[in-house]
This record gives sequence, C-alpha cells and structure tokens, in this order.
Amino acid sequence: MKNKLSTILVTAFVTAIICSLCFVLFMPNNAVELSEEDSAFLKKFHTLKEYIDEYAIYEFDEEYAEDTAHLYYMTGLKDDPYSYYFTKEELIEYNTENQGSFMGIGINVMTQTTVLEDGLYIYRVIGGSPAEAAGLMTGDKIIEADGISFINYPYEDAVDILLDEEGTTVNLKVDRNGEIKIFSITRKAFEQRNVEYAVYDNLGYIRIYQFAENADEQFQDALNSLLAKNVEGIIFDVRNNPGGELNTVCNMIDMLIPGGEEIIVIEYKEEEEIIYSTNFRLADMPFVVLLNNDSASGSELFSSALRDILGTKLIGENSFGKGVGQTTFPLYDGSGIKVTTFKYLTKSRTDYNKTGLVPDYEIKLDSKWDMEFYTMTYEDDIQLQKAISVLLQEIN
Repeated sequence: MKNKLSTILVTAFVTAIICSLCFVLFMPNNAVELSEEDSAFLKKFHTLKEYIDEYAIYEFDEEYAEDTAHLYYMTGLKDDPYSYYFTKEELIEYNTENQGSFMGIGINVMTQTTVLEDGLYIYRVIGGSPAEAAGLMTGDKIIEADGISFINYPYEDAVDILLDEEGTTVNLKVDRNGEIKIFSITRKAFEQRNVEYAVYDNLGYIRIYQFAENADEQFQDALNSLLAKNVEGIIFDVRNNPGGELNTVCNMIDMLIPGGEEIIVIEYKEEEEIIYSTNFRLADMPFVVLLNNDSASGSELFSSALRDILGTKLIGENSFGKGVGQTTFPLYDGSGIKVTTFKYLTKSRTDYNKTGLVPDYEIKLDSKWDMEFYTMTYEDDIQLQKAISVLLQEIN
C-alpha cells in the first residue's frame, strides 16, 4: 500500500489541495441573473426536495446536501484535477495554511497500512509547532494517546484522536528507538517555520518546506545569515515542497537574480502577463537546487527560473509536473471555490506541466527513505552529497 501522510492540525482536510500555485481574489456579492437553463437546473433540485420532504422516512441534512452538490458540481471541470469546492470552514483553514499559520500540535504522520501495527509514525515535526517545543522528534512513534493504545489500531481513528480544539491537551506515550517517553502537548495556533538553513564548511544550505505567505521573509533572513558567514555558494532544497503562493515564489527568486529578468510568464484564458525581477538581488554566487518527485508547482517554478536565468544545476529526481495555477474565489456565504485560471512558464518557455523538470544530475534515493526522509543524516543523503560536489565544481 502506498504511504499515507497526514498533518495533525485542525482537521483531516485533504492535504493534496495545498499543492497549488495560487492567487486569492475577493469578489463582491453581486446579484446573479439566472438563465433559462440555470432556472431549469434549480427547478430540478426543488422537485427532488419536494419528493424527499413528502415521502422520505429518514431525516434530510440540507447543509450536507448543498455542500455535496456544490462539490460534485465542480467535477464538471473534469480536466482540472486542482479545482475544488470549499465549505466555509475549509476555506478558512485553506487560507490560514497558505499564510503559514496552523492550529494543532503540528506533526506530519505517515503509515503504510490502514491498521497501525506498532504505533503512529511521526514523519516530520513541523518547525515552530507545540510538538517541536515539547520535544517530539521526527522518527518517533506514538504508541498511546490519552490512554488509548495505537498498537493494532486503525490509522484514521488514531488521527481523529489527535485532532481537537485549540487549548485542549493530548497526552502521548512515544517510542523513541526503544525508549519510552511521555509528552503532554496543548493544541494551539502557531506560525510554521517554512525555511531552515545550515552551513556545510564554506557552503550554505537552505531547505524550503513550502512557499507560504511568510516564507519570503524567512528566506531573506536565512540568506542574510548565510551571507554574514561568508559562504561561497548555496544549496536550495525544495524536495517534498508542494508549492504555495505565486507572489512568495517570485519574491524569493527576485533575491537571487539580476534586475530586469523574466521570472515568470503567466498565460491566462485570454491574455498574457510577464513578471520581471527588480533590483533587489541579495546573493550573487553559485547555486544548485535539490528536487524530487514531490517537488511541485511553486518549487518547480523556483527551480526552473534559476536554471533558465542563472544556469543553476538541478539535482535529484524528476519533479511532479504542475505548471498551472489556481485562483480562489470566496462566495457570498463564506464558502469558496478554487479553479485553475492560468498556465505559467519560465524564461525558456519550457512547458513542464504533467511531465516535470528533468534534473541535470539524476540521483535516486533508496525507497526505504520514503517513510524516513527527514531522519536522513548527511551520510545517508546521497542527493545532498552530490549537490555539494556539483556546487564545489561550480565555485572552482
């Protein structure tokens, strides 16, 4: 069975929908004039309701029916896998996560089975989260929560136990390499650390987890810190990065390239727009980028733009292949929809949608790291080792 990944935040909301390069528009509540076809469509729903009200022996949930109808209506965009209907609560959560803010304990969990055999595996502890502050670590296994054993326990039920309202506390028993540890963690709102950095000898390293709205500020801080350490080149790691906000990605690219360059070419339904770099360049040195099959959308834009403009080498595995972006439209009742509204290319006009970016140096990790990616040491990470080798060649 394919690995199943969840984020323990507020709800078990579909994690795939954050894999977007997106805009958010706020539209006025204008009256809509219905066509004859639309009137017939609504009349049929009214007729259905009359039959249900008259004859159904079970209670009818009006709100659930409406949300489900709206969700399935969006499937009419059958060639758009990224379109989605949000309930009011889902839209609030989606917008909050795009801003880099979350509520919960802040862990990603993963399983390969529907029933947990020896506990719930923590794939990653999110930076800035209550879980990180409490001392939970990537690779830990949760074997008990609030007195309920997770041994031979259904995965979905385990996730549900960890989800609750802000201010509530969950008591965890954790297996850390055979040592049992106890944690009491209060769920609360927090701002995710989307950018982390390190130094390898004279080389800088920046990992970008997601291009949320707050990521460009964190990225600028990371760049300035590395420049203060006099690094001679930088490795950008966008492996497993699902994308994020268009403006954020462009701002980050802008810090790395000369002014007047084409960062992105955006093709809308009936027009085209080109976004150019300014003169805000912070770092002028050799770069390389690490990417993999789960590098999507904004991370592909970031990688492709640096390769097109600077000749930056890409290292790792073929990327996901998402060269289209979405716009989110809030509706009058607080719900909303997300629709693919533009296609984007970088300076070379290479279309990598549905095909992905082919790296300059293809290095594949062993499948054992699918579950344990964030526990890899430098000695284990052959992609990082190759990136350092290539970057040193670029410098020399």
